[in-house]
Amino acid sequence: VSILFDSIFTHFSNFLEKIINEKNIKIKVIGERHNLPTRLIKLIDEAEKKTHHHNNLTLILAFNYGFKNEVISAFKKGYQLVKNNKNFNDINIKNLFYLDEIPDPDILIRTGGFTRLSNYLMYNLCYTELFFTKTLWPDFDKNELEKIIKEFQQIKRNYGL
Repeated sequence: VSILFDSIFTHFSNFLEKIINEKNIKIKVIGERHNLPTRLIKLIDEAEKKTHHHNNLTLILAFNYGFKNEVISAFKKGYQLVKNNKNFNDINIKNLFYLDEIPDPDILIRTGGFTRLSNYLMYNLCYTELFFTKTLWPDFDKNELEKIIKEFQQIKRNYGL
Protein backbone atom coordinates (compact mmCIF):
# COMPACT_ATOMS: atom_id res chain seq x y z
CA VAL A 1 0.00 0.00 0.00
CA SER A 2 2.87 2.36 0.85
CA ILE A 3 4.46 1.81 -2.58
CA LEU A 4 1.12 2.48 -4.26
CA PHE A 5 0.61 5.75 -2.35
CA ASP A 6 4.21 6.81 -3.12
CA SER A 7 3.58 6.25 -6.82
CA ILE A 8 0.26 8.10 -6.70
CA PHE A 9 1.87 10.98 -4.82
CA THR A 10 4.72 11.33 -7.33
CA HIS A 11 2.54 11.15 -10.44
CA PHE A 12 -0.26 13.22 -8.94
CA SER A 13 2.22 15.84 -7.75
CA ASN A 14 3.72 16.22 -11.24
CA PHE A 15 0.27 16.32 -12.85
CA LEU A 16 -1.02 18.94 -10.40
CA GLU A 17 2.07 21.10 -10.87
CA LYS A 18 1.36 21.29 -14.61
CA ILE A 19 -2.32 22.11 -14.02
CA ILE A 20 -1.53 24.77 -11.41
CA ASN A 21 1.00 26.46 -13.68
CA GLU A 22 -1.45 26.66 -16.59
CA LYS A 23 -3.62 28.95 -14.42
CA ASN A 24 -6.94 28.13 -16.08
CA ILE A 25 -8.16 24.84 -14.59
CA LYS A 26 -9.78 24.57 -11.17
CA ILE A 27 -9.14 21.29 -9.37
CA LYS A 28 -11.74 19.69 -7.11
CA VAL A 29 -11.06 16.32 -5.52
CA ILE A 30 -14.05 14.36 -4.25
CA GLY A 31 -13.90 11.39 -1.91
CA GLU A 32 -12.83 10.59 1.62
CA ARG A 33 -9.54 12.05 2.78
CA HIS A 34 -9.41 11.09 6.46
CA ASN A 35 -7.71 7.74 5.81
CA LEU A 36 -5.16 8.97 3.24
CA PRO A 37 -1.50 9.65 4.02
CA THR A 38 -0.99 13.17 5.40
CA ARG A 39 1.30 14.29 2.58
CA LEU A 40 -1.30 13.27 -0.01
CA ILE A 41 -4.02 15.18 1.86
CA LYS A 42 -1.77 18.25 1.95
CA LEU A 43 -1.09 17.92 -1.79
CA ILE A 44 -4.81 17.71 -2.59
CA ASP A 45 -5.61 20.67 -0.31
CA GLU A 46 -2.80 22.73 -1.84
CA ALA A 47 -3.94 21.98 -5.40
CA GLU A 48 -7.52 22.99 -4.61
CA LYS A 49 -6.39 26.14 -2.82
CA LYS A 50 -3.96 27.22 -5.57
CA THR A 51 -6.54 26.67 -8.34
CA HIS A 52 -9.62 27.95 -6.50
CA HIS A 53 -9.71 31.16 -8.54
CA HIS A 54 -9.18 29.46 -11.93
CA ASN A 55 -12.42 29.53 -13.88
CA ASN A 56 -11.88 28.26 -17.40
CA LEU A 57 -12.55 24.60 -16.58
CA THR A 58 -13.16 22.52 -13.45
CA LEU A 59 -11.42 19.16 -13.26
CA ILE A 60 -13.11 16.87 -10.76
CA LEU A 61 -11.00 13.96 -9.58
CA ALA A 62 -12.65 11.13 -7.67
CA PHE A 63 -10.07 9.79 -5.25
CA ASN A 64 -10.87 7.26 -2.53
CA TYR A 65 -14.48 7.74 -3.62
CA GLY A 66 -17.54 5.55 -3.18
CA PHE A 67 -21.18 6.57 -3.30
CA LYS A 68 -22.06 4.70 -0.14
CA ASN A 69 -19.48 6.78 1.74
CA GLU A 70 -20.81 9.92 0.04
CA VAL A 71 -24.33 9.14 1.30
CA ILE A 72 -23.04 8.67 4.84
CA SER A 73 -21.15 11.98 4.57
CA ALA A 74 -24.30 13.73 3.27
CA PHE A 75 -26.38 12.36 6.14
CA LYS A 76 -23.78 13.56 8.65
CA LYS A 77 -23.74 17.06 7.13
CA GLY A 78 -27.55 17.16 7.10
CA TYR A 79 -27.72 15.96 10.68
CA GLN A 80 -25.30 18.68 11.81
CA LEU A 81 -27.36 21.34 10.04
CA VAL A 82 -30.59 20.15 11.66
CA LYS A 83 -28.84 19.75 15.03
CA ASN A 84 -27.71 23.38 14.75
CA ASN A 85 -31.38 24.42 14.48
CA LYS A 86 -31.51 24.72 10.72
CA ASN A 87 -34.97 23.94 9.35
CA PHE A 88 -34.78 20.77 7.26
CA ASN A 89 -36.97 22.37 4.58
CA ASP A 90 -34.35 25.12 4.13
CA ILE A 91 -31.52 22.66 3.43
CA ASN A 92 -30.51 22.21 -0.21
CA ILE A 93 -29.98 18.44 -0.33
CA LYS A 94 -27.69 18.77 -3.38
CA ASN A 95 -25.24 20.83 -1.32
CA LEU A 96 -24.76 17.92 1.08
CA PHE A 97 -23.16 15.81 -1.66
CA TYR A 98 -19.57 16.12 -2.88
CA LEU A 99 -20.32 18.00 -6.10
CA ASP A 100 -22.18 20.64 -4.09
CA GLU A 101 -23.15 23.49 -6.46
CA ILE A 102 -21.34 22.02 -9.47
CA PRO A 103 -23.94 21.15 -12.14
CA ASP A 104 -24.72 17.48 -12.61
CA PRO A 105 -22.76 15.86 -15.46
CA ASP A 106 -24.39 15.80 -18.90
CA ILE A 107 -22.32 12.81 -20.01
CA LEU A 108 -20.71 9.86 -18.26
CA ILE A 109 -18.32 7.76 -20.31
CA ARG A 110 -17.48 4.35 -18.89
CA THR A 111 -14.42 2.80 -20.50
CA GLY A 112 -13.11 -0.75 -20.37
CA GLY A 113 -16.20 -2.63 -21.57
CA PHE A 114 -18.11 -2.43 -18.31
CA THR A 115 -21.81 -1.52 -18.47
CA ARG A 116 -22.34 -0.53 -14.87
CA LEU A 117 -21.99 2.68 -12.89
CA SER A 118 -19.85 1.07 -10.18
CA ASN A 119 -21.01 3.10 -7.20
CA TYR A 120 -20.12 6.41 -8.86
CA LEU A 121 -21.92 9.75 -8.27
CA MET A 122 -25.32 8.06 -8.11
CA TYR A 123 -27.09 11.16 -6.74
CA ASN A 124 -25.82 13.35 -9.56
CA LEU A 125 -26.39 11.00 -12.49
CA CYS A 126 -30.21 11.04 -12.58
CA TYR A 127 -30.38 12.74 -16.00
CA THR A 128 -26.87 12.07 -17.23
CA GLU A 129 -26.49 10.39 -20.61
CA LEU A 130 -24.45 7.20 -20.24
CA PHE A 131 -21.96 6.01 -22.84
CA PHE A 132 -20.11 2.71 -22.61
CA THR A 133 -17.06 1.77 -24.63
CA LYS A 134 -14.87 -1.31 -24.68
CA THR A 135 -11.83 0.93 -25.13
CA LEU A 136 -9.55 0.92 -22.09
CA TRP A 137 -8.92 4.32 -20.48
CA PRO A 138 -5.28 4.67 -21.61
CA ASP A 139 -6.35 4.05 -25.22
CA PHE A 140 -9.40 6.34 -25.18
CA ASP A 141 -8.62 9.10 -27.66
CA LYS A 142 -9.91 12.38 -29.03
CA ASN A 143 -11.64 10.67 -31.99
CA GLU A 144 -13.72 8.45 -29.72
CA LEU A 145 -14.58 11.42 -27.49
CA GLU A 146 -15.71 13.45 -30.51
CA LYS A 147 -17.87 10.52 -31.70
CA ILE A 148 -19.58 10.36 -28.28
CA ILE A 149 -20.10 14.13 -28.23
CA LYS A 150 -21.72 14.01 -31.70
CA GLU A 151 -24.00 11.21 -30.53
CA PHE A 152 -24.84 13.18 -27.39
CA GLN A 153 -25.76 16.23 -29.48
CA GLN A 154 -28.37 14.14 -31.32
CA ILE A 155 -30.18 13.17 -28.12
CA LYS A 156 -33.38 15.03 -27.29
CA ARG A 157 -33.13 15.45 -23.53
CA ASN A 158 -36.41 15.86 -21.67
CA TYR A 159 -35.27 15.40 -18.06
CA GLY A 160 -37.99 12.93 -17.16
CA LEU A 161 -40.89 14.75 -18.82
